[in-house]
Amino acid sequence: MVGKPRRESVKVAMKPNPRISKRHQDDLGGPTSSASTSAEVVSTKSTPYQRMRELLGARAVEAEQGATVVDSVEGLRGVLRRMGSTTKLLLRMKLLWISDHAYGQWKLIRMHLVDAQAPETLDDMLSVFKVSHEANRQDIDSLLLTATLWNLESDSELLPSPGTIVDINEYSNLQLYNDTQCQLTTRLSQLSWEQANAEVQLK
Repeated sequence: MVGKPRRESVKVAMKPNPRISKRHQDDLGGPTSSASTSAEVVSTKSTPYQRMRELLGARAVEAEQGATVVDSVEGLRGVLRRMGSTTKLLLRMKLLWISDHAYGQWKLIRMHLVDAQAPETLDDMLSVFKVSHEANRQDIDSLLLTATLWNLESDSELLPSPGTIVDINEYSNLQLYNDTQCQLTTRLSQLSWEQANAEVQLK
C-alpha cells in the first residue's frame, strides 16, 4: 500500500508587536525613554532653593567662627601677603588724625590709624607722623593704616576723636599698595568705637 504522505508541521514565527514589546519592556524595568532620562538629569541639579540653603549655611558657619582680629599694621600687612584680601578680618586700630581730600566734586576724608596697643602718647605720635607727613608720605603711610570715607569732612561730630581705638568691622578695597601701604575704603556704619565710656556704632 501506498501510504498517505505525512504532513510536515510548520511553525509560524510571529513578529512581536513593537508597541506591545515596548510596553512590556517598560513594565519589566527595561530601557527607559529619553524623556525619563532627561528628567533624571535635571533632577540631579540643585534648585535655587537648595543653593540658597547652602549659602545661608556657609554664612552661618562663618558668623559662628567669627572674624580674625588684627590690631597692628604689621600684622595686617603679614595677613595680606599670606592670604590676600579675601580673609574675613576685624581691624582694631588707634586713630591718630583725619585729613580732608577732594576727588573732583566729591569730598572725602582719610583716617590715619596706628597699632591699637601703641604705647606712645598721642602727642608724641602726632609730632612724628602728622607733622612730617607731607615730606615723608611714603615712609609714614607704610607704618600706618589709611582708611578712606566718602562724603565726609574731618570736623564732623559723627567721627571718633584722635586717640580713640576704632573697630573697622566691614570694608572694601583692602589692599597692600606698593607692597607696603595698607589701605581700605569703609563707611561710618561699618565702624564702632568706645568714646566717653560709651560704645558708639553708627547706623
